[in-house]
Amino acid sequence: MVRPLAGRPTTAERMVHTILQQRILDGILRPGERIDLDAIAQELAVSRTPVRTALRQLESEGLVTIYPHRAVMVSELSADDLEQIYAVRIQLEALAAQMAVANIGEADIAEMRQIQRELTLVVDEPNPALFAEKDRAFHLALYRGANNKFLSRLIDDLRKASLRFLTVYATVERLSPAVEEYEEIIAAAEARDAKKVVALIQQNLEHTCTVAAAFLRSRSQGHTN
Repeated sequence: MVRPLAGRPTTAERMVHTILQQRILDGILRPGERIDLDAIAQELAVSRTPVRTALRQLESEGLVTIYPHRAVMVSELSADDLEQIYAVRIQLEALAAQMAVANIGEADIAEMRQIQRELTLVVDEPNPALFAEKDRAFHLALYRGANNKFLSRLIDDLRKASLRFLTVYATVERLSPAVEEYEEIIAAAEARDAKKVVALIQQNLEHTCTVAAAFLRSRSQGHTN
């Protein structure tokens, strides 16, 4: 499961892994792009060995594909993979929302409102990676009230695994409706209406998954025609 390392990397392998992972998640390294092992080693001032180790870990996370003769490519995005991720996310995030609403505090509500205001500004910029970062912070603030570190960790892992899908398909037109949904989520959370919060979370995730999967399939068909 994808989880960038917190804090400063303590080994060359971790450093390389963290940097390459973040570039893939942010869309700097695009699906199908070749990763030059020697160029990475030179750029990061390390030997080839830690780069190879980091690439094998990234392969285990599904972010790169290693072919014979040392060719390494950023893994292509699959609509089927996206739908599988979201099928799990919907269940786990609905559970977290249900558990959290009764315990959500005023500080959490205030944080969600602040992030929602920031998201309104982000929508005006062509920066889906920044939007995804703010979106993650918004939902984590909501789920904090569940007081379940294992559930939070699973959700965060799945959200990170979704990031590179979203940075590929997201545009201002697709992002704008999401901000309006956040206002409804905040209002329902403030009213301690767990049923409505859960319904809104499920609706938000299902809509995002449907639009993103359709975009990825149309993109794939366009490449084959």
